[in-house]
Amino acid sequence: TICHSREGGNPGTTEPAMREMTFFAEFHIEPQKNIIFPMEKNSKNNPDTGSNSSSSLSPERLSQGIDEILTGGPEALQQVEIVKAALKTISNLLVEKNDLDMNILLGQMIVGLHGEDEKQRQDAAIVLACTLNNLALQKEWQRMNKLLPAIKQTISVAGDNDEVAQQSITALTKLVAHHISQENYAAARDTLLIISGPTTWSSTPQQLQEYAEPAIANLLSKKTQATLLNTYLYGDEKQEEAGRLLVAFGEQAVEFLMEFLQLSNSKIERLQVLNLIENIGVPAESSLLRMLQQENTPWYLTRNIIRLLGVSGNPDCFDEIALFLDHDDIRVKEEVLKAAGNIGERTQKEFLLQALHTVPEKLIELVVSQLGNIPDDSLVAPLAALLDKASGFPNTINDELQITICQALGKIGSIKALPILAKIICNYTTPPDSVNDKLREDPILQAAVKAAQLIERGGNEKIPQTRVTKVLGVPMAADPVSARESAILRIAVSGDKELATRKLFELINECVLKKDFPNAERLRDRFKEIDPLALTEIIQSAEIIEQAKLDISGSGYFEVWANLLDELSPEEFRAIYHELENCALQPEELLISQGDKNDELFFINHGSVKVFYKQNEHEVYIKTLGSGDLAGENFFDASIWTISLSALTPSRVSILKRSSFIRWQEAFPGLAGKLKSFYNRSNNINDLLKQKGLNRRAFERYHISRKAKIQMVDGVGKPMGRGFNGKLFNISAGGIALLLRIAQHEHGRVLLGRKMRIAIPVIGKSPEIQVYGQVLAIHPFTPQTNAHLIHFTFSDELDQEMLQSVLG
Repeated sequence: TICHSREGGNPGTTEPAMREMTFFAEFHIEPQKNIIFPMEKNSKNNPDTGSNSSSSLSPERLSQGIDEILTGGPEALQQVEIVKAALKTISNLLVEKNDLDMNILLGQMIVGLHGEDEKQRQDAAIVLACTLNNLALQKEWQRMNKLLPAIKQTISVAGDNDEVAQQSITALTKLVAHHISQENYAAARDTLLIISGPTTWSSTPQQLQEYAEPAIANLLSKKTQATLLNTYLYGDEKQEEAGRLLVAFGEQAVEFLMEFLQLSNSKIERLQVLNLIENIGVPAESSLLRMLQQENTPWYLTRNIIRLLGVSGNPDCFDEIALFLDHDDIRVKEEVLKAAGNIGERTQKEFLLQALHTVPEKLIELVVSQLGNIPDDSLVAPLAALLDKASGFPNTINDELQITICQALGKIGSIKALPILAKIICNYTTPPDSVNDKLREDPILQAAVKAAQLIERGGNEKIPQTRVTKVLGVPMAADPVSARESAILRIAVSGDKELATRKLFELINECVLKKDFPNAERLRDRFKEIDPLALTEIIQSAEIIEQAKLDISGSGYFEVWANLLDELSPEEFRAIYHELENCALQPEELLISQGDKNDELFFINHGSVKVFYKQNEHEVYIKTLGSGDLAGENFFDASIWTISLSALTPSRVSILKRSSFIRWQEAFPGLAGKLKSFYNRSNNINDLLKQKGLNRRAFERYHISRKAKIQMVDGVGKPMGRGFNGKLFNISAGGIALLLRIAQHEHGRVLLGRKMRIAIPVIGKSPEIQVYGQVLAIHPFTPQTNAHLIHFTFSDELDQEMLQSVLG
């Protein structure tokens, strides 16, 4: 052992080396003699690197090298044996309490750590890591604190030298433990963040991250957690420091905090702990989801867990959160809606539109506010309908709702909302009162004007639209109908009601001729604002609209859909007819492809459409659809399309969007059921497959009844959200069917197409078999119990041995 100082050294001293070996043995780390310096690695395969590994330098040259380092000569750090000698010298200087020379040597190592030569940086990192361990052994905590700024760089520079990083982490954990024992929580947190901070591992191997995690876990015993939490809840001076240290432990502390939440009866304590978990953020997600899954969780915990996930969770969490919109407590429902606005990106629009018709009246305003954050002009129509309904029953609640709807329309930013806002403005400013006087008095008018101004300044950049100019918040050049409507309103405001009435009647007629019934009906309501006594025009316009709606025989619909007309009332048939969108297909043009998630219903009006599917890359013909036929595998029940449709001849098809269901719920509550019944009787594709002996199932299915655990995963198989339980129904080598309870059928659609992992228990064996795949369909099984049958296809087919082990 080389021991060197300015006053001389004792070459025979070996105590530091012995202590070093004892320290490494205690923490299962190899002694420092096994730490490999970079040049030694290279020299094994390259004899031209010099004699550093094949022969030792003389004691005189080593002593000279140490002197060069002490006096600031960086060249000495280029030689491995001199660096080794420096390491041993520092160890002895530590025992001798020679602080001056030791500080100089450590300072030079830190300089080398930031040098340009890679080998020099790595050798300096080795010296500093080993020194840190020696300092921990000697309980030189103050000196360790001074080295902390360099240790983070040491771990990063270590590269693939695992021993260096492991020794650094072990020493740092002892320092954290010392600070905690001394109740120096701020210093403990600063040290802990060197190990666990997100930037620490930006350039270090994955195995070192895995080494750090158990090291941190060992620090946080139940006793330590209880002490820190007690200080945080009831302490004084060190309260904040204890809380910040718990947060720094991240996921390691979450389980303990969640257990405390379940046991605590104090609202103040729960709020304080929830604040800690919120500060932990994303690392707390998996624990929160597990607790959300537990049965009999108190409503206040469920509510706060959803709130935390809504703040820090990722969008994949929302599928789990959405299920709690059915919770009995309105406060839980409220947090679900807030979470939809924060992380429900994927299904936010559909979820909120559905919620608009299912949540309690007190929460409708919140739903509207959330819809206002979605830049989608298709939301204007449902919000306009809600606005009309609210304005028809004036009271405090509905007045607030009208204000919120106006604000939402302004944030959406679509020019389609301008006529709706103009209607409100004219309601409050006709006859020609002073707009400014009214604005000061009425908050609804204020909200409408502000929303119109917001849209006229450019609207939402995410919605393509034409720039408009404003007159009382009404567009002048958005579209022909809106522009003429604006002019009519200006005439009315000027006092010429007779001219405004005549022009409005003419505009309604033009809309009817173009089959633009939504605009025609909306314009008819303008009579109430312009001249409520224009009874002749009001009655005639209503008759014209109704007659035009009835006159659909020219298109051939009555003949084509005679069977459907037998099932529906004229009003119900017209409701469908006026929701349809039409498209034309050329021969061989695809309408839908096998594997699509399209949820529209197709009405074949004219021509021939081929139904087929592909199996083993071969096209298998099923049948031809003609006038009066329907197709829509995913319209009534959630299912990925298992067939394809393409035109055989020039064809005309009408398309009904599933969102129409929402608009029918109040006006025609039985229409959806009638349409589904007709579809089920007229769609015979499955029967044809059986008659022709066409079996799309490539594998035989076997009935099986057994519990299974299901977990959603991402594209690489990583778990997302919480798992849930189901019951196996049948299995084949290619897929499986399971029974799940889903409170509302619509909620099952969020599972369609999702990647899943299913744990299948094997009788008499452990562990269970885990399979991966995708959800293909969700069908109601027993409506009385909300049971649904989930069809699931495996990513990889089960081999016969594995299938047999499941079946037993």
